[in-house]
Parts: sequence; C-alpha cells; structure tokens
Amino acid sequence: MGSINTSVAIEIKATNPFEVKATTTALKQLAQLDNEVLVKLAELSKSPKAITQLKTNFPMIKGFLSN
Repeated sequence: MGSINTSVAIEIKATNPFEVKATTTALKQLAQLDNEVLVKLAELSKSPKAITQLKTNFPMIKGFLSN
C-alpha cells in the first residue's frame, strides 16, 4: 500500500530560536511514528497527570524503556 505525504502548518509557541529548533525537530521525529503510536501519544498529551509524570520522572521512564 502506498503512502500519502502532506505538509501541515503548526503554530509553535517559543521564547527563543533554540526552543523553535528543538520543537521542530521533536515534531519531525513524532511525524515518523506510525498512526497507532501517534494517536496514543496524543491521548496521553491530554492528561495533566501524564505530563507531570513525564516532566518529573523522565530519566526513570527513559531508563526503564531503553535497552
């Protein structure tokens, strides 16, 4: 089955050019994920508890999930 490529314009809120670059890079990486994973991450992004856990426990979460 073929794929469909499309461009999307997204407004990014940032305080400096470094934040813009980091956010742009992260969004490009997320765009490479398959739809199922992307939808699940979007669902988690709606949860204040999930966001707090990522912010406060990221090293532990990353260590647990990394090889």
